[in-house]
Amino acid sequence: MAPRAEALLMLAARAQHVAEVIRPALDAGRDVVCDRFSASTVAYQGYGRGLDPSELARLSDWAAGEVTPDRVIWLRVTAEEARARLARRGGADRMEAETVTFFRRVEEGYAVLAAADPGRWRVVDGSGPVDEVAVRVLAASAS
Repeated sequence: MAPRAEALLMLAARAQHVAEVIRPALDAGRDVVCDRFSASTVAYQGYGRGLDPSELARLSDWAAGEVTPDRVIWLRVTAEEARARLARRGGADRMEAETVTFFRRVEEGYAVLAAADPGRWRVVDGSGPVDEVAVRVLAASAS
């Protein structure tokens, strides 16, 4: 799939998800937790695929109808650790089957985004057992 087509599909899915799920929940006064939002598009399609990160950020904001998270939790693991987890789980989708080099570029993208907005971002060590990572996420969410 062409990188631009992939980015546009991600943005279209986000726009629909915001319209159907996120915006109604926010309008009802509920908290929303979402796995992968605009930063993921910038990291994966921008840094990973080589598209312009600033253009993707602008388009992501537009697609999300200006909905932005109050807090971003980045569960940081090395590209090698992510690959090892996938191997233990068995089977990888198209994105997960990418090279370690691709995931290193994605990780670099997340690092740039987190450094640019430290008031909103929390970087959490995603290695180790799930229950330990969950404790770290809860602590980071409260800070």
